[in-house]
Amino acid sequence: MLYKRFGFFIAIFLLGTFLSAQTTRGGEGLVSVRNESSGLAPVTEHLLSDNLPLLLQGIWQGNDRLVMFSNQNEFALVLRVFYQWYNDRAAEPASFSELKSRDRNDTTKSPAEDIQIQYVTIVENPSRTAGVYELSIKYPLEKIPVLIPLCVIDGKIYMNFLIKDSASVTDLRLSPDSSSNQAQKSSSDGFYRAASSASGLTIAKPVFQKEVVSYYVSENGSEIYRIRYWLSEMEYSYAKASFSDGDKIFSVDKYLRIGSQVFQCTTGRSTKIRNIQKSSKFDKNPTYDSDGGIVAFGEPYLVKVPEGGERTAMETSSYFLGTIEENNKRKKPAPKPLFPPTFPKYRWKEISELELYNPSTWNKRNLDIHK
Repeated sequence: MLYKRFGFFIAIFLLGTFLSAQTTRGGEGLVSVRNESSGLAPVTEHLLSDNLPLLLQGIWQGNDRLVMFSNQNEFALVLRVFYQWYNDRAAEPASFSELKSRDRNDTTKSPAEDIQIQYVTIVENPSRTAGVYELSIKYPLEKIPVLIPLCVIDGKIYMNFLIKDSASVTDLRLSPDSSSNQAQKSSSDGFYRAASSASGLTIAKPVFQKEVVSYYVSENGSEIYRIRYWLSEMEYSYAKASFSDGDKIFSVDKYLRIGSQVFQCTTGRSTKIRNIQKSSKFDKNPTYDSDGGIVAFGEPYLVKVPEGGERTAMETSSYFLGTIEENNKRKKPAPKPLFPPTFPKYRWKEISELELYNPSTWNKRNLDIHK
């Protein structure tokens, strides 16, 4: 009996060793297939930088928040609470308290959140009026930085947008070996990939979408194909997937890399996209940049404040804090009474006409006439 058990364990050990060796060799073969046989280019890594992109520099205003990006890598976020009647300095560097002390009340948190940010440039248009960036934000309660994508178009920040062309094309411009890191002015047709998934720029980790939508626009622009991508655990690559419409075959990115998430549009290792929806327009009203390489949807998330533009870091910080102080000095008008007072209403014209036939007032009127 002892010999049988010992032999059983020996067989299990040898089988596990054999399977491990096969898996290792198979893994090497897969890497070889991806890099050589399939012809896929190696994925370009996005490089983090402390340098603030020029298009992001300044003060930005939204319906419920104020945001400041300074050229000294200072980031501040103010929440406009109580229906915008109070500005809470929720996140700011410690040096801001030396310029102006923070309020202490039931709304504010002491101390303010100290958020550190690095930047990744995804693409910028040739006109230097628009760009897509990823903010690597280190929140105090998060162990690893959180990547939040956003785009700037003509002084407005959007959180829902697309990038023209495949990632293998736009990422190549970010490579150090590339002669140009700017996109060329493109036509309106082609693949528009989703590049955003975050709910907003917040003082805590935002909510990220589990599904995004990309589009393929036909040559004449009359046909727009809607492509659904969902959250995936697959390894990111520049692999392609395709779909057909009659005799036409279109090729798009199989995977999307948005921040730290990966999305895919086919199941498993399949390259055939199914259930394509065709329409004559985008789901929402689009806003194009001047060169047609970036498309944003919906209303702007933040709008740049003209007065908070070209200043030094100290001047920008002082102006930013001064604006908040002035906003908090405003007094909300008293609410309207629940039961407004009522006053008697007279029709004075009719009363005057009645006085014509009142003899007791004739002498009084005669005296008034002779005055």
